[in-house]
Amino acid sequence: MKHEMDWYQKFFEHMNTAELLLVFLLFGLCFAVMIRPYMRKRQTVYAVGILTAVGGTLIWQLSENGGTFNYSIVLSAAFLLMYLMEKEKPRQKIFLCVMFLTLRFICSAFLVEWGLFSIWFDINVGDISTGMDPDQIVVYYAVSRIVSVIARTLLLYLMIRLIQKAYHRNDELSIQELFLLLIPTITPLLEGTVFREYMDIYNQGVENGYIKENIPPDIMRFMLYLFSYFALLMVVVLYERVRRQQEENAQMQALEKEIAQVQRSIEQTEVLHEQIRTLRHDISNHLMTMERLTETESNDEARHYLNRLKEEYSESLDGIRCGNPVIDAVLNAKRDMAIKDGIEFQCDFLYPQQPDIDVFDLSVLLNNALDNALRGASGKEPWIRISAKCHEHFLTILVINSYDGERLRLDVDGFPGSTKEGEGHGLGLKLIRRVSHRYNGETEFIQREGEIELRVLLHEKNI
Repeated sequence: MKHEMDWYQKFFEHMNTAELLLVFLLFGLCFAVMIRPYMRKRQTVYAVGILTAVGGTLIWQLSENGGTFNYSIVLSAAFLLMYLMEKEKPRQKIFLCVMFLTLRFICSAFLVEWGLFSIWFDINVGDISTGMDPDQIVVYYAVSRIVSVIARTLLLYLMIRLIQKAYHRNDELSIQELFLLLIPTITPLLEGTVFREYMDIYNQGVENGYIKENIPPDIMRFMLYLFSYFALLMVVVLYERVRRQQEENAQMQALEKEIAQVQRSIEQTEVLHEQIRTLRHDISNHLMTMERLTETESNDEARHYLNRLKEEYSESLDGIRCGNPVIDAVLNAKRDMAIKDGIEFQCDFLYPQQPDIDVFDLSVLLNNALDNALRGASGKEPWIRISAKCHEHFLTILVINSYDGERLRLDVDGFPGSTKEGEGHGLGLKLIRRVSHRYNGETEFIQREGEIELRVLLHEKNI
């Protein structure tokens, strides 16, 4: 009999240990699921998931406590690993780690409170295991532990998925944004710390005989954890809405600047064409003057007059001609900027007949693409090359510039990160991608030895 009791006791201990180990392993998997949309490399996700799972089990076995404080050590190690493997966006990684720590706590708090309700039900209503033989109790206990593991994992996974649906930011957080998101994220952890202190006092009272009842379940605590989670979710939702509105406003301002730039290009083109029309109108007068100078054998005067006339025509006709005056003005303006900065500018660009592309969209694309190339062109002899290739109903625009800096880190969208604080890959690149998507196209960055290529594919405009 004593041998059987020892066996049952060991079985229950092993089941509890197996449950906790399995929970830590599955929580590591859930953390990997949570960070996957915000990481660039799959290897990072796998490594962090394994570290979190293994680290959680080890720290529980060493300390016999898998509480929030100990688990925060595991997530700190996970943050360091994420940062070492992908050094960009450290504040984003801090937020993800703290968010997971809070979600894990809320999930565990839900189930602890549910366990208290179950104990109260068994004591006051009736224990379902009453009347079972020992073998049935073993099966019942094993099934209940399996259900507990599944419930914990599914609840945490559901909470993570709701957060992921609300939080879409892939670029770096500013310091102000980090604090804005961390304050409501940390609040449930502080609530749990206060409640745990009250529970310790309560347990001491039970052990010393001052309190004779077990910890009673409380629907208000259950509602506190529930509302803490939904308050956190709503903060993230509202933050995303405000951020998107600010981004849309910034894009509208950028588009207004593009419109103003296109208007200036049109004005420059009109001035140029007016000069050409004036010269063509006066060509007969110039020819008559040259004829009279020749008749009077004023060769020096005729030669001087001819040189002056050639200069006038050269100034008027010099420049890039692609078949559209607005795009001509854009390309010539960028070429002049490149020459001023000592950058060689090569252009092989013809305005496409097919696909039919709105001149404003194309000017927005070229302005931003060439601005990025002008900023990025580097090396002893910096250069920029722009070309366009038409194939059937597709147009491929290539903007390539010299580059001798460090290798660019691309984000999850395949765009290089901006050097501007908190602006991700910048409005210029977003406008380029916005134009390409409008024409059922794509945008791609390719970095080779000594150069960077922006490739934009355009097809037909979305209706």
